Amino acid sequence: MDMFKALPPDKRRYMELLFRNCTEEVKYYMSLVEVEAGRTFIKAGSDCTHIFLILSGKVTGVEWPTHERSYPFKDFGPGDFFGEIERFAGLPQYRISIVAATRCQVLTIPADAYMDWMRMDVDALFLRTQENMHRLITQTAEARKYLFMEGKDRLMVHLIRLFEQKQPLPQSLELKQTRTQMAEEIGFSTKTLNRSIKRLEELSLLQIHRGKVVIPLAGYQQMKAYMEHYVNG
Repeated sequence: MDMFKALPPDKRRYMELLFRNCTEEVKYYMSLVEVEAGRTFIKAGSDCTHIFLILSGKVTGVEWPTHERSYPFKDFGPGDFFGEIERFAGLPQYRISIVAATRCQVLTIPADAYMDWMRMDVDALFLRTQENMHRLITQTAEARKYLFMEGKDRLMVHLIRLFEQKQPLPQSLELKQTRTQMAEEIGFSTKTLNRSIKRLEELSLLQIHRGKVVIPLAGYQQMKAYMEHYVNG
């Protein structure tokens, strides 16, 4: 399908395999949508009426705990589905909010038509079950490791996510967030944040310019390599 041409080669092949026997109903009702950066196009608690597939751009998953303070927890990109796990689990509402971090192109499919297709296409169902199990297991393992990370490592995860929201990657990124906002998003105190920022500055992974955190490209690359080794090692 032409709509998958912009995907990376491995994901394009996967989507072409997945959709090769999709139903005429899915083909008829699915549509491409352009989503502007900053727009929330899935809201936690709203009815799960559509399945969303990201074709280009980046989005952020946002949790809304009981204290009503948002918690951006992970970025997603081309090839990622949303709404699917809820429907497989028999949940009538979306569990997380999804916000476009950049301008995105999204494929939308009515959830009822999607589930009818899955019930009839055993090969597609196997592919999506396998992918969803891998995603859930990986995210659970990452969450366990995150719980035991020290402050500077949690800060690195946050800074890497913010840097990667800028595409193409910039030579440097100056953060607009206040220290209080950063501490709330990461989930620890401002005192711990300041101590962690100082530690990363000492390691030359970031700089402070007029009180603002600045991440150079080289610092991002070093943090990315360190965290990949930490998570996968």
